[in-house]
Amino acid sequence: MSLSRLPTLGDVQQRRRAPAKGLPHMLEKKAAKKSKDELAKAFRDAVWKRDGYRSRATGKPLKRSGTTDWSELGEVDHSVQRSLAPERIYDVGNGLLLSKEENRLRKVPCPRAPEHRLFDYTGPDDRRQPQTFTWRNEDGRVTKQRIG
Repeated sequence: MSLSRLPTLGDVQQRRRAPAKGLPHMLEKKAAKKSKDELAKAFRDAVWKRDGYRSRATGKPLKRSGTTDWSELGEVDHSVQRSLAPERIYDVGNGLLLSKEENRLRKVPCPRAPEHRLFDYTGPDDRRQPQTFTWRNEDGRVTKQRIG
């Protein structure tokens, strides 16, 4: 091997330096969060607008804020959980507008029939389509159904 093929001190130092990067990590993280927040807001706004600012389950008008009454306060529900379908987090077809009360009841099992929820809905995976909303009593018996 000839000496002319050996790297120079400048070549070695150049390789040791970290490659030039874009924004510092903290700023990249902040920009990514801002982008996610904007997507989430756009998703919620689109669902509120599509559902006419009314609960899809009852048809009652809902408020975005300014009340502590859970039956009047609206929330956008992801029908397929975000953890199960991260690709559908911002998919308007995966969201629908419910009151905060309905959204919470959807997660509560019937005390004497835990295979059922006190409130739930079924229908096509595209939540823009009509859904069947079902309320149950503590025994799991259907007390009310509505298509909306």
